[in-house]
Amino acid sequence: MTSKTNDAIEVRNAVKRYGDFTALKKVSLTISDNEFFTLLGPSGCGKTTLLRMIAGFEDVTEGGIFLFGEEIEGLPPHKRPINTVFQNYALFPHMNVLDNVGFGLEMLGKSKSEARARAGEVLEMVQLTQFSARKPSQLSGGQQQRVALA
Repeated sequence: MTSKTNDAIEVRNAVKRYGDFTALKKVSLTISDNEFFTLLGPSGCGKTTLLRMIAGFEDVTEGGIFLFGEEIEGLPPHKRPINTVFQNYALFPHMNVLDNVGFGLEMLGKSKSEARARAGEVLEMVQLTQFSARKPSQLSGGQQQRVALA
């Protein structure tokens, strides 16, 4: 077991292979706690693959991924305290904005009323309170992105 550290996320020599194709080749990086981090690169260079591995949606072929010094490779996505906003925003089209934001909290065991109250607070932070009853299809792309962030 590794000791706790201020490094929130550490990727050590991560490799991802799909058959004969190597999508990620020995990538290492460290993201400190409360650090704002941007991952830039050309299309097809492995950015999304790396993020999916950190989130637990892809397995690491070689190397390791650590959260505050603890290896998280065997931890399923829903048990990782990591949030990912995908390019398509992954909003539920049948749910309104408030329910989309509160859904994750309910999945973590919060009561519906507690999840709705917290979702309302977060919608206020991203300035979307007035859109809480709308469906994602009734929002602009930028508004949908803010819902996904919320």
